Amino acid sequence: MPVSLADYGVAIFALGSITWVIVSVFGPKRNNQDLVKVISDNTRALTELSTLVRQQTELLRQQSEMIAELRLEVARKDGRTM
Repeated sequence: MPVSLADYGVAIFALGSITWVIVSVFGPKRNNQDLVKVISDNTRALTELSTLVRQQTELLRQQSEMIAELRLEVARKDGRTM
């Protein structure tokens, strides 16, 4: 009978490992073509997403420059400097 919390952790880890091995060996086999298709689709989606993030970053940079220019212009019209 386990006497400490660590003993319970070791027992749960051992049972989980045994279960994983049994499921891996005797469980249903996956088709590798499906895995290749999923990886390909995910790669394409991540590439498109990174392109969109770059575009958004550029737009935000441009907008911040425009805002800074507008603030400077307003400050000049008001006769003060920022």
